[in-house]
Amino acid sequence: MYQRPLLRSLPVVITLGAAFTTLGPVTPLASAQQTNGEQCVSSGTTSSASAVWPQDMLAAERVWPLATGAGQRVAIVGTGVADTPYLTGKIIARRDFAGQITNRDCLGIGTGVAGVITGQSPDGAGFRGISPEATVLAAKVVGDRFPADQPSSSVAADQIADAINWAVDQRATVIAVTTVTYQDSAGLATAVRRAQDSGAVVVASVEASDQAGTAESPSYPAAYDDVVGVAAIDATGTVTEQVPAGVVDLVAPGTDIITTYPGDGLGPASGSAFAAGYVAGAAALVREYRPELSALDVTNRLFLTATPGHEGAGSPRYGYGIVNPLRAVADQVVRGETAGLPGMPPSETSPEDQARAAGRADSNALAFQLAAVGAVLIAGAVVAIVLGPSGRRRRWRSGFASRPTEHPERERPEPPVELFADQHRTHQ
Repeated sequence: MYQRPLLRSLPVVITLGAAFTTLGPVTPLASAQQTNGEQCVSSGTTSSASAVWPQDMLAAERVWPLATGAGQRVAIVGTGVADTPYLTGKIIARRDFAGQITNRDCLGIGTGVAGVITGQSPDGAGFRGISPEATVLAAKVVGDRFPADQPSSSVAADQIADAINWAVDQRATVIAVTTVTYQDSAGLATAVRRAQDSGAVVVASVEASDQAGTAESPSYPAAYDDVVGVAAIDATGTVTEQVPAGVVDLVAPGTDIITTYPGDGLGPASGSAFAAGYVAGAAALVREYRPELSALDVTNRLFLTATPGHEGAGSPRYGYGIVNPLRAVADQVVRGETAGLPGMPPSETSPEDQARAAGRADSNALAFQLAAVGAVLIAGAVVAIVLGPSGRRRRWRSGFASRPTEHPERERPEPPVELFADQHRTHQ
């Protein structure tokens, strides 16, 4: 979902060349660049050496020795992807489904998502996307603003379906749908199934259906089976807005992140679209490292290796948890359903075997009885040998000690005789 500022009718635009935090339809401001009467974001100014907390949270640098997304085509369905030095050589195809200029991204969301997935600093240092060797297919379904006749941040379902079908035709291995619709369309469901059947992993952002973030209407295509629905978290791992229950499968960084802007530079951004970009990048990494997996296997691997969120696995707001690219790539995961062990069939024994078993049981019982009798006899013999002589001396009378003789005290005891008393009297 897109994170909106307090004044929801106005987007946040950082002037003096700074970038955007675009989270919904854009309203013209005098300080913004104007294109066909609409407000477009300006270039970013944040240094590429700025701290990028999502890269630390997702341990991106630990994944790259194993996979970088090489050979993966990631389609971004949304506001388009503009040219920027951070995406040089990354955009291999564009298509406009909104009646606008294909290489322009007035809202800047698609360009930021592309940076999250595969962006790189022109100098080769600092900022990098999570899947830096992947390439981008840009499908533009949103023009200079979201349609006025649609709910906020929503577009027509048929436009998204057309964009997904185009991405399949372009041999996309991952499709990131960064805008939503609240219309359950047969055409959109068919396009999603076609993409999955072609082997593409479909990832989609999740948004509440009204600006207050309280409605329960599901957002599509995230609500479809086997589509990875993604919500945004901040640096503390907390989901930042209300989301429709039962739609979120994973969460990923999407609040106060740093990413690419149209034209040039980097800047801050927030929204579930960027979180979907991180999950799409993680899917591209798995796609490269494990090319034998189907789209469903990749999806299940992302679920099973996620880091549980604050509310534990299975939470309506956190789904399976925070996407974990390193574990998704490297962990050994076995897919399948748990089942009980089959019962042991009863064994059949012949009458001869039963007779032999009964004979052994009788022999064992007799052996135990004889052993017990022998033990009693041995114990009796030991007692007779040890206690026999003393018994004969007492003529087999009781062996208690005789009663001691009493010595009564003197009635008037005399004082003790003094030592050397005789010698003392002699000297006197």
